Amino acid sequence: MRIIGHKTERKKLHQGLDEKRLAQAYIFAGPKGVGKSKCAREFAHLLALVPDFEESGAYPYHEDVLILRPEEETKKGVTKTKGISVLAVREATEFLSRFPAGGGFRTVIIEDAHRMTQTAQNALLKTLEEPNPTSMLILVTHELGNILPTVQSRVKKIYFNFVPEEEMHEGLKKIFSAQEISAVAPFFFSLGRPGIIINALLQPENFTAIRGKLGQLFRLSTLSLSERLSLAEAMSLHTEESILLLEWWLPGLHSQALKATEKKMTKKYFELLSEIEKTIGLMKTTQSNTRLLLEKLFLNI
Repeated sequence: MRIIGHKTERKKLHQGLDEKRLAQAYIFAGPKGVGKSKCAREFAHLLALVPDFEESGAYPYHEDVLILRPEEETKKGVTKTKGISVLAVREATEFLSRFPAGGGFRTVIIEDAHRMTQTAQNALLKTLEEPNPTSMLILVTHELGNILPTVQSRVKKIYFNFVPEEEMHEGLKKIFSAQEISAVAPFFFSLGRPGIIINALLQPENFTAIRGKLGQLFRLSTLSLSERLSLAEAMSLHTEESILLLEWWLPGLHSQALKATEKKMTKKYFELLSEIEKTIGLMKTTQSNTRLLLEKLFLNI
């Protein structure tokens, strides 16, 4: 399994396994797109005693590994990510209650664990308090604050940070050609999220559309009223993607704010940064209409 970066964190996990000093459950926390889920899958297959397991369409993971992730739902052309239900979590804990087929550990990875409902998180507590000695639970999240304190207190946290550009280039060269890598704008490497680059290279058509929207965001002040409304409408069709675009927009704007020579312009940039962060927060934590939130943001610029 090819993973870019996080050598220190992965080494600690490997050492813990070699020295039999493992926790019974972990939270892999850190920004979206840095490779937490990849590291979780690598660790799970080490625990299952199949370190050389190669993912494929037919066999995405070993029989002693279960990956639970939220489902997406599309209604009237709008795609939203659903919460992870208590039923799904109970099925996962039932999987952990059985002994592994390969003699190692059985592992459940819950991706976007912050999407678990409060009831679902509470359902994990018994498993966390009375774990099967051959079971492992890994929660993966980029929103640690949405994991209940009672759950957090019973797991070991490992933080995965942004990957330096040099490490990203080094790792990507082992997967893609230099020509393919050069097609991705340097800006995306500065974000420190190898998942973005990998998705861009594996799904170029999808990434072209996303890059187009991001380009419109960076020149939003030059767009007409109708163009701003059209952009808000297009982005509102997929809330998760919209949040990601706004999060990518932030570092670019912050860089521009630091370069501004006039105090008035600097203030304007930081007010905009504050409004974007507020909009992201509302999109993540409320049932507010995504299109209306984006329209309000775009029309106030």
